[in-house]
Amino acid sequence: MKEEDLRRKAEVLSKLALTEGFSLDWSACLKHWQEVLELYQELGDLPNVAMTHVWVGRGFSMAPLGLADEAKALKHAEAALAILEPGPDNSDKALLLQFISRLHLQADEPASSVFWARKAVGIFEKLGIFMGTSLGTAQARTGELDQGIEYQENNWEPALRSGNALALWICGYDIILTHTLVRNMKRALEWEKIFAPVAAKIMSGTFNAGPPWVLILTYTLSGETSKATETCQVLERSESKTPFAGSLEDSISLGLLYFRLGNWDRAGNVLQEVLSGQENAHNIVGVKACCFALGSLNLELDNYAKAEELLLKSLEICRNGGNVLFELWVLPTLAELYLKTGQPEKTAEYVDRGFELLKPDKNWYGLPAPMYLAKGMLATARKDWGIAVESFDKAIKINRQYQLPWDEAKALYERGLMYLARRRKGYREKAHEDLDEALAIFQKVGAKKDVETVLRKKGRLGA
Repeated sequence: MKEEDLRRKAEVLSKLALTEGFSLDWSACLKHWQEVLELYQELGDLPNVAMTHVWVGRGFSMAPLGLADEAKALKHAEAALAILEPGPDNSDKALLLQFISRLHLQADEPASSVFWARKAVGIFEKLGIFMGTSLGTAQARTGELDQGIEYQENNWEPALRSGNALALWICGYDIILTHTLVRNMKRALEWEKIFAPVAAKIMSGTFNAGPPWVLILTYTLSGETSKATETCQVLERSESKTPFAGSLEDSISLGLLYFRLGNWDRAGNVLQEVLSGQENAHNIVGVKACCFALGSLNLELDNYAKAEELLLKSLEICRNGGNVLFELWVLPTLAELYLKTGQPEKTAEYVDRGFELLKPDKNWYGLPAPMYLAKGMLATARKDWGIAVESFDKAIKINRQYQLPWDEAKALYERGLMYLARRRKGYREKAHEDLDEALAIFQKVGAKKDVETVLRKKGRLGA
């Protein structure tokens, strides 16, 4: 075939692949981009080889479970970089660096993501171009919460002015997810209200698969379980033929909702299905999140060996990639596991690690609450009542401040158990007050299993 014919064929297939991507026919889209890549390689057209590598990489990253493959996406992005890096700094190179930064987030390597995002920012600034990057999202995960959040939120207005649907989707999605992960539910819900009308107005079917996943997680943590269930039902209907999942930690959204509602069988099935899909897609951030949620579920089911295996895997991924933010989700659950299995020394190790991460000169929003809960439970086991009361009080106060009702109820329940353990009439009255308050909250958020747990405890007390 003549060079002119090869080039014409590559151009036609490129247009076809773009159309298929927008229509969500990902299998055909990936097939045709790979054919385009082979044609440009045959032509020796390095600039187009580089850009096609980017398109193939994006396809593997954006495709639904079953077709997505973050490892292949990174391989193609790195192949493009090998071609573009020796050349001049331009927008194509900066966009590629941003894409690589995003892929390192998918690999749960936020420290590496920060490195690549800074390189992208440097080129954009040099060119005088505004373009949001994953810098803030990655910074937040490395523990630089305020810097990361400020960067994310500062990107919103420029992204809004640009009218770029994909940029707006990523920006809004990242902002809401970060506020949710730092357990600042008031701010997450404020951004949901900012983002919702924009999404409704300009987001096409290509982009509307992402936000509902993070919103389910946001509603679940904030106790708005009816909204979470409604969003879940809409999402499950829309995903019936295209099985997307949350691209970052929101992979656990559906499973955590069912877990909190007390539908543990369904929670386990959903989380296992998503975990398998994320493992096949080499989406390590999703694997880590699902291991945490499944580990937490197995802890409640008293499957301690399985819980330990899953939680330690999640912790290892966090530490390998420098994800301080999510490590603070995993540590208190591990501490609780070892307390339940009669290993208070290990509990103390993970509690101490958590408070080492919570540097006092930084704002940690709602993240310290689970650590204070674990500290209170450990102090109760040691009968160190002063520290126990202080720790539970702090956990309850922080959960109230950041609108985390289920977590508040759990802390109230554990404080009630602590008062019962002190075996005095005055403390018994305080215990009943805490159990009643915990019960009311669990009932309000629809936490069926937790309601049953509190009622059983009250029944044994003759309440």
